[in-house]
Amino acid sequence: MDHQRIKEAVNRKISEHPLFNDEDRKRFYESRRRKSLHWSPIFPKIMTAFLIFFLLTGSLYMYQDRFKDPATSHPDRIMEEPSAPIPEIDKEKTTIDKIEQIKSLVSDHPSKSKVDKLVEQLQGVEVQYNTSTEEEDGRTYESRDISYIFPVSTDSSLYDGPLPPEIDNFQNEEVEIAMDIEWVRENPDDSYILRNASLTYLSESGEELVEEMFTITAHPFEFRKVIGANEPVVMDDLVLQSIGRSLDKDPNSITKGDLLRLKNLTINASHLSGIYEVEEDREYFKAMQSLEVLKLNQAIIPGDLLKEVPYLDQATFIGPTLDDLSRVQEGLQTITYLNIINSSFRGNVEDILQLESLNIVRVDPAVVPNYEELQFEGIDVRW
Repeated sequence: MDHQRIKEAVNRKISEHPLFNDEDRKRFYESRRRKSLHWSPIFPKIMTAFLIFFLLTGSLYMYQDRFKDPATSHPDRIMEEPSAPIPEIDKEKTTIDKIEQIKSLVSDHPSKSKVDKLVEQLQGVEVQYNTSTEEEDGRTYESRDISYIFPVSTDSSLYDGPLPPEIDNFQNEEVEIAMDIEWVRENPDDSYILRNASLTYLSESGEELVEEMFTITAHPFEFRKVIGANEPVVMDDLVLQSIGRSLDKDPNSITKGDLLRLKNLTINASHLSGIYEVEEDREYFKAMQSLEVLKLNQAIIPGDLLKEVPYLDQATFIGPTLDDLSRVQEGLQTITYLNIINSSFRGNVEDILQLESLNIVRVDPAVVPNYEELQFEGIDVRW
């Protein structure tokens, strides 16, 4: 089948005449022109919407322009308000900051060089230096006591007042902190070990001194504190004399701060007739935070006072002061050693077992025949 025949077949299928003639085209275009001349009913609505939009936009612009801040619309008229003064920042450490920094270092078994470095950083000054030798447990030690003064400011002149400083020296801002440290070593080639340290500073009220003391043998391992360290102690003569002997100090010059250093106390009233009962201000017993060993000869301290001594470890009673432990039991709950072998104790095992921390007791087995019960409870019984 050739191409001519194919073309003729297609023409016969779709018609040999064109689909549209000139008459059809004329009618089509005339119809289009008539439709375009008709008024569309939606046109007025569109125009109204545009008109409202332009009116609202113009009104809003005029309103904002009317109330606009002149300072923002006219940059050349900006009025600068004076800025608030910046408060001065105190870059100096407060007294409490310094104290806490010193305490943190001292409690960490520091070397002497580290302490010297901190003293220098805090602008402290060494004002006293003493070296001595002492014997303990058959050994000879070299002891070095050093006193430091930390002035209130770097402008302060070199301190030349009394040692230890008095409350007036703190109140007059000659001294901010006073520190005493005792170093010990057994051999000249050994490094020094910090054994004791004390800090003294003015209380917040400015009317009394605060003293904090640290010792390497203390349990718990922390600073102990007394407020009113400068206050004189007013107690019965026998008690003051006993404290003075223990501290090797004039009884008439003992202060509340001295009570913080009291480690051993013996009150001997055997020369008196009857039993000597200690009745003193309980604040003094609270200040005895280093007291560990107590010995009472024909004397008694009631338990409600004795309980104020926080770290009492050993107690000895001599003479006709105890029938049982009821009067003192409340104040002996921290002791690990009790000696009542030379006392008038006539109590029993249950009486002794009331002492919760007790490890060792010296007692007459004739008085407590069933002492094996104490041993069964883990208490070492001696006589």
